[in-house]
Amino acid sequence: MSFKRIIISLFVICFTCLGVFAEDGHIFSERQQEFIQCAKSKTFALNKFLDASMPADQKDFIPTACGSSKPIKMPEWLDKELVEMDKNVLWEVPLKNGSTEYLSEAELWRKPFLAINELLGLAQTIDAGATFATKEIMENFGSFRINFILYVERIKTNPRLISYDMNESMQGRGRAIIPTLDLALQEVDSMAEAFVSSNWKEKFRKSTIALAILSNKIYNDIVNLPAPQMPIELVSNRDQILKIREEQKQSSSRNKLLITVLMTLGTLLVFAATYKIIDAKNKEISRLVDEYMQKSTAWADDYSRQFLDINVKYIVLGTLLVFCAMGVFFAIVSGGFFGIFMFFVFFAMGLIIGLKMPGMILDSLKKRRGAKINKQLMDALILLSNSLKSGMDIVQGFERVSSDLLPPISDEFGLVIKNYKLGTPFEKSLENMEERVESRLLSYMVKAIVLQRQVGGNLTKIFERIVENIREESKLEEKLQAMTAQQRIQSIVVAVMPWIMVGVLFMFQPDVMIRFYTKPIGVFTLFGCIIWIFIGIKLVKKLGEIKV
Repeated sequence: MSFKRIIISLFVICFTCLGVFAEDGHIFSERQQEFIQCAKSKTFALNKFLDASMPADQKDFIPTACGSSKPIKMPEWLDKELVEMDKNVLWEVPLKNGSTEYLSEAELWRKPFLAINELLGLAQTIDAGATFATKEIMENFGSFRINFILYVERIKTNPRLISYDMNESMQGRGRAIIPTLDLALQEVDSMAEAFVSSNWKEKFRKSTIALAILSNKIYNDIVNLPAPQMPIELVSNRDQILKIREEQKQSSSRNKLLITVLMTLGTLLVFAATYKIIDAKNKEISRLVDEYMQKSTAWADDYSRQFLDINVKYIVLGTLLVFCAMGVFFAIVSGGFFGIFMFFVFFAMGLIIGLKMPGMILDSLKKRRGAKINKQLMDALILLSNSLKSGMDIVQGFERVSSDLLPPISDEFGLVIKNYKLGTPFEKSLENMEERVESRLLSYMVKAIVLQRQVGGNLTKIFERIVENIREESKLEEKLQAMTAQQRIQSIVVAVMPWIMVGVLFMFQPDVMIRFYTKPIGVFTLFGCIIWIFIGIKLVKKLGEIKV
């Protein structure tokens, strides 16, 4: 065992012996409490001394618990050295909100001293409680301990930004402070082990007193002791490191400027190539535009037939804007050439999907409207049958349906009557309704009416037969819905569950998820998952389809 550890062990034994005379209900005696408070004050003083943002005249410190009223001033060597220590940025730490914290040499030393201050303060809190530590105190101790381990490891590990030896920090005092911090880590581990020990107060007292002794040693190494003599080669190495760091900064600035220029040129070349392609295919593009405009006119007419006044161009532009907004988000988060590439990918996807979106929405609306009319058709047929039995003709029966039932079937039957009154043959009006509405049952009714008007027959009996078929088919449809409920629920789970899991991961690890999904492999993984989820939904739905 080294001489340093022997001295520390003797101090621990001496202060532990004083714990025999501790008051009932307290872990530490009065002298031990004063000693811990003194060590806590000194670590607070070190934290102030290394704060580069605080003026030097505000760093005077009076150690009231250390038996002295004489203020302690910041060492002159540290006042001069602190400027360079604050400029010497060694670590970059990503934060949860997506930003980055840059730690200077001074900040790297401040953080473990602040953690020791918090641990000693927590020990005082436990002593004042006169009982075993509550759950909140245990959680705070665990948090302080993890932070302390992290801060010490950063000092001992090579920095991420430049090559620098923390042993030579603070004019070589780091060579004495770092081993002391290692011993402090061992005592903090002993404090943690004390909480699960049967004789926890004795073990906790020893570890806390040892941590206070080590804190005093660190304070003396920084404030009272002169700096160890550094060999000439180490001094020259320090100057060389600072010179290399300055050269790295200049090189980084030049690289960023070069990347910006290349990205600008690449973007201009992409636009120029796109313009040349469009110019070369001008006639073909004009033909495609004309065809799409004709299709848009047809879509607008179909929307009108569904009793909807929708401008097709708003659907296209709205879809394109949504995808462009997603592309801008990925471009900003990803940055660089890959960000620009992602914007163009989303723009192309938005353009393709936007051009097809009016037709997709129209098909969906037709199916929904047809399903609603199917539910109302049986009531309409019963009303038509009763009208015919009471002596009315088929036209008058349609008028009763349009006035007595609710939309959408009343709208369709009313439109048939309007067309008939304007001179359109009744059969033609019925055929137009059949084209507007996607309903197999409605087609049966239209064909029955047209055939009856052409060849004659008992239309009332036909309606009664159709009503009976609708009832049987409805029963069969409900039975099929019950039998295929599991497949439909599975398709919903397949579609929704992956996105729920991704959302949960974003809640717990947002920085990791954002970094992954803004890289090429993350984007390709995302698109691959979307494709396979779509295939899975289609397969599960296909398994649940039963045609009657």
